[in-house]
Amino acid sequence: EQEFDGLLGDSLPMQALRMQITQFADSPFPVLIEGESGSGKELVAGSFHHASKRVLHPYLSVNCAAISPLLAESILFGHTKGAFTGAIAAHAGYFEDASEGTLFLDEIGELPLELQAKLLRVLENGEYQRIGETQTRKSRARIVAATNRDLRAEVRAGKFRSDLYHRLSVFAVHVPPVRDLGEDKHLLRDHFTEFYAKQIGQAPFVLDAAANARWLDYAFPGNVRELRNIVIRLIAKYSGKTVTANQLIAEFDLSEPENKDESLNFNDASGMTAQAQRHLQRQANVSLDAVLKTWERAYIEAAMQMTHGNLSQAAKLLNVNRTTLYSRMSTIEET
Repeated sequence: EQEFDGLLGDSLPMQALRMQITQFADSPFPVLIEGESGSGKELVAGSFHHASKRVLHPYLSVNCAAISPLLAESILFGHTKGAFTGAIAAHAGYFEDASEGTLFLDEIGELPLELQAKLLRVLENGEYQRIGETQTRKSRARIVAATNRDLRAEVRAGKFRSDLYHRLSVFAVHVPPVRDLGEDKHLLRDHFTEFYAKQIGQAPFVLDAAANARWLDYAFPGNVRELRNIVIRLIAKYSGKTVTANQLIAEFDLSEPENKDESLNFNDASGMTAQAQRHLQRQANVSLDAVLKTWERAYIEAAMQMTHGNLSQAAKLLNVNRTTLYSRMSTIEET
């Protein structure tokens, strides 16, 4: 289990992920770990280290989103004494401290563009310099990076260097979201229940049959992080008790769409069906008439805003007659 750093699951996506870790663990080339927020990318990064021959060397992690752009270069590459105001002593950066181990760069998409060029140089030939130093140093660390962004889209938007992206993604692995793990949802619940019940000295909870079914159906948009937090709350509220479906649903995050980045494509019938299924799972007693009226109102209001209130132009956007649009707007106002 240490080799895979606590990665649990018997589903096909998890088996495929562990197979990739085994295949790529001892390669000197970078790995790019992609996956949604909360899916466990940091655990996958640790697994690459523990499954490799570098396991006896350091494993260091730095969150690129949590460091100031002004300090990022010093943190990664180090600086000499007096290199800038406040540099009262020489400082080794992460690349130097990692030695021949593994350096995990989390949220790599947040790295400033000016620093991306220097990171590219390290990835290409291992060379870097401390700030204020002319001596070139050599890094032998294996780089593992992670992101919850679509770096290809970031490249197209000019926010991420294409050459750095291609260098980082020599090996790219995808961490599956919890919604794709099937019965592993139960395995993860049991694992966290046992762990946290023991940690806080409380009796574990159990789910009744209906709650168990809802647990399996829920998509966990916050992924493993959300699943873990739900377990912690259930232990605190229902220690030693049986949790009903209504009690469980009260802990679900039903306030927002489960995939905020998912665009609506009316030509994708399967995608629309999946979205409808998620809506039905999240909300009881759905009114089809209310749903259709809500979408109609939203599109009419959007068209009117885009055309600055011009009814004829809005009708063209919506591909309906002007009189038809006026009639529907009147009906919406009445309801």
